[in-house]
Amino acid sequence: MTSSTTPDTTPAMPDQPEETGQPAAAVDDGAQTAATQAGDPPHATATPDVAPAETSNTAALKPDSDTAAPPAPAVKPSEKEKLQKAAAATSFKDLPTLLSLQKRLERLMAEGSASDETATVPPTPAQADDDLVKIATQLQALIAEHQRWQQKLSKDVEQSVITMTAHINDGRVSEAQSLWDRSQNAIKRLASDEQDRLQAQLTPLKLELNKLLDWKKFASSEKKKELIDQMEVLTTDESSPPQKAKLIRALQDEWKLLGHSDDNDDLWTRFSELAKVAFEPCKVYFRERKEKQAANLIARNNICEQLEAYAATMDPDAVNLAEVSKLENQARDDWKKYAPVAQAKIKNLQKRFNTVLADLRQKKRQALQAHNAQKQALIEQAQALLTQDDLQGAIQQAKTLQQNWKALGAGSFKDDRKLWTEFRAACDALFERRDTVTKEQKQQQRQVSSAARDTLRKIAALLSLTDEEFSQSRSQFNSLAQEFRAALTPDMKAERKALQDQFNQLSRKYEARLRTTPDKKVLQLMQQVQAKAALCQQYEEMLLDGKTPDISSESLDEAWGELDSIADADIEKAMKKRLRQLQQHLQDPAAWSAMAAKQETRGRELCVAAEIMSGVDTPAADKAIRMQQQLNQLQRGLGRMPLTQKDKLQQMQQTDMAFLCLGPLLPLTRSTLQNRLQHIRQKI
Repeated sequence: MTSSTTPDTTPAMPDQPEETGQPAAAVDDGAQTAATQAGDPPHATATPDVAPAETSNTAALKPDSDTAAPPAPAVKPSEKEKLQKAAAATSFKDLPTLLSLQKRLERLMAEGSASDETATVPPTPAQADDDLVKIATQLQALIAEHQRWQQKLSKDVEQSVITMTAHINDGRVSEAQSLWDRSQNAIKRLASDEQDRLQAQLTPLKLELNKLLDWKKFASSEKKKELIDQMEVLTTDESSPPQKAKLIRALQDEWKLLGHSDDNDDLWTRFSELAKVAFEPCKVYFRERKEKQAANLIARNNICEQLEAYAATMDPDAVNLAEVSKLENQARDDWKKYAPVAQAKIKNLQKRFNTVLADLRQKKRQALQAHNAQKQALIEQAQALLTQDDLQGAIQQAKTLQQNWKALGAGSFKDDRKLWTEFRAACDALFERRDTVTKEQKQQQRQVSSAARDTLRKIAALLSLTDEEFSQSRSQFNSLAQEFRAALTPDMKAERKALQDQFNQLSRKYEARLRTTPDKKVLQLMQQVQAKAALCQQYEEMLLDGKTPDISSESLDEAWGELDSIADADIEKAMKKRLRQLQQHLQDPAAWSAMAAKQETRGRELCVAAEIMSGVDTPAADKAIRMQQQLNQLQRGLGRMPLTQKDKLQQMQQTDMAFLCLGPLLPLTRSTLQNRLQHIRQKI
């Protein structure tokens, strides 16, 4: 279909005109200037310079001795110098100027030959011809380059004719129009006969191109009507404002790509009016979001100000590690709560938040280092007591060190566990030394050596066994107890009571440790559960830190399969559930924050239940959980018999297993809950 409006066939002109091979208009500024300086316009015949004649008045004047000498006249460049300068400044595209310069050069060389014939002493070739030969060579090179340029332009236009024909046949209007414009600009730079030849090849293509342009305008109008219909649908669309705004923007962008078309103004008016109506609900949404972002910005600034004020007032020598950790966790939760914030503000604000958190962490780290250093000093003092001669004085000092250790409070769970092991080992060694000395003293006083004492030493040695070895020592203890009773003879008299007291004391220690030591089966079960829990915990903590683990679900299954199966089917099932959860969300770090919060609640409930069972106090933050659990217990079992020591130990082991099956948990949360469980075990 052909539009009534004939498209403009005049090719678009480039922003910066290029040099052409046409006279006058085609000469560039540099070449014109050079040609003018050389004494001739581009097509003028060179005229010899004539020195102006002096006037009679000037000739009649004679210099006076008291008058200053007139300035020397400016030296005019020679014709050869003018040609050298013009040749250097002329482009190879300016053929008329090059030909004019070539003619002037020929005249100059001819004049030089004539003057040589009348000269008494003829100049040498090096003196007369070198500079002119260089100019001639330069001009010939420029003319040859001009010819090559003309040939390239012709070939480019011929290739454009072929390509344009293919574009028109394929209906590619924009590419064809662009080639037409470039071809027209190229033809203008060619000689007139070459212009006519190439224009004759291009003219038939213009008719076909005009037909395509007309069809494009018609198709553009139809497409714009479709866009109007789509925009009208959006006026009643119930999509979310962000999605709706995105659709409106897409239609507007598509409209811009269509360009001009028939009835363009009327279509655009209708389209823009519908766009305003469709966007009206989005305006309300974006206004409200902007207000929310402003409120969140204020809230986040307040968080930063409070953290900065707290950090500025922290006493480096009296840092409350638990308080700092709690404040840091609360700040992170509140930061996530007050989102979103305007994108233009978030970068500097986030940097400010990260900076103050880093400052808090640094101060907490320094305080923790000082805390550990104080405990390390207590360890060294306890170890030094082992070589002190005054045993009773060393025992009293050890008790003082234990009180000082308790006063320092908890630090990092990992560091505390290591430091406490060293400190306790030093104290235990001292007390064992005391026990050993006491025994030796009694033995020296009694001067009696009996099998009973040997048996007591063997029983005491059982207390130093590992948990796994100790759990299997019951039969050995019973045998030793039987041997001890057999060794107590009536003739031992006063010594008998002392030995019996020692045996009773060791028996109580043995029974107390036996009650708190898991049996072999439980120890093995605990090791199996801990191994699989550690595998899950490794990648859960990476996800909680916002990192994506470099491991596939299949690799996790392989690592899981390499570990020993858990003997308890229920615990194995719970651990597999934890593994499946990890595999399902392995590539989604964002989902782990909510899961960690849920698991933290479950972990707190386990701790509270164990605290109720063992009679240990519950932290203030979990008092509400304790009240609810106690109420539930009252409703379930009024009049139930109290738990025995064995029941408490079994229930505590079940709690430990259930805690290992929890996941994910933030590292600080997990260590805090583990400290509570450890405290409960010590109280049972």
